[in-house]
This record gives sequence, C-alpha cells and structure tokens, in this order.
Amino acid sequence: MPRVGALLSLSREHHTSLVMARTARRAANENENDGTARSAAIAAAVASIEAHWHTLMAAHFQKEERLIRAARDALDPQAVTRVLAEHAELRMLAAGPCTLEPVVRLRRFADLVSAHVRYEERTFFPQLQSHPCVAITGVDDDADDA
Repeated sequence: MPRVGALLSLSREHHTSLVMARTARRAANENENDGTARSAAIAAAVASIEAHWHTLMAAHFQKEERLIRAARDALDPQAVTRVLAEHAELRMLAAGPCTLEPVVRLRRFADLVSAHVRYEERTFFPQLQSHPCVAITGVDDDADDA
C-alpha cells in the first residue's frame, strides 16, 4: 500500500535502517582470520549504529510514537505494545553503551531492525494510515504532544 502523509517519510527512512542492519549483520558474521581486522570491523559497525541512532532513529521513533499517541484508540493494542517494546530494545541496542558482547549486539540489532521494519510496513502502518492523524503536518516537528 502506498504511504501517505506522515508515514511517507517514515517509510523512506526504513530503507536506511535496513541498510544499516545489513551492514551490522555482515560485520557480525565476518570470518576473517585476522582478529585485529575483525575487531576493527565490529567496532566500526557498532559506532555506525550508534551514529545512525543519533542522526535518524531517535527522531524517527519520536515521530512514530507521536502518531501512536494520537491514534492509540484506533490501533490494535497488541500491535502498539509490540512496536513500543521493539523501540525500547532498539534504543538499548543502538543508543550507546550496551552490556551485550559487540557481535551479539550487532546480530540482535540487525535481526530486530529487519523484523521491526517488516512488521511496521506490513501490519502497523496500514492501521495508522487509515487514521486522520497521519495527515497532520506537524508530526515532523519537535513539538511534544504529551
């Protein structure tokens, strides 16, 4: 289903996150004999997902969560719970220091981003798209609806 309104830019941003997930997965699965080169690739991938969080994902999640607050009564409660729980885990994986081993962190990030984007695009965004709040132009600004 073609995206409209506020979901159009969010849908486009999903592609960038999927590219980041692929990069993280490749770094985690790299089987180089040179441990130093592998460690450097893993460290670079971790730094990339942290930068991606700060440059795109944090604002992306804020926009989605504003839409969820505005349309919550019309959305499937289980879908809302899933999306918000995945956002929380992705924040933990991408926003900065994480207690997971770097390779485990990269794999989990890659797997979760891929599944999360697929779920939003196939299941959650169609629910949101039918709600009038997606046409609100202010969803992309920094105002807090709380």
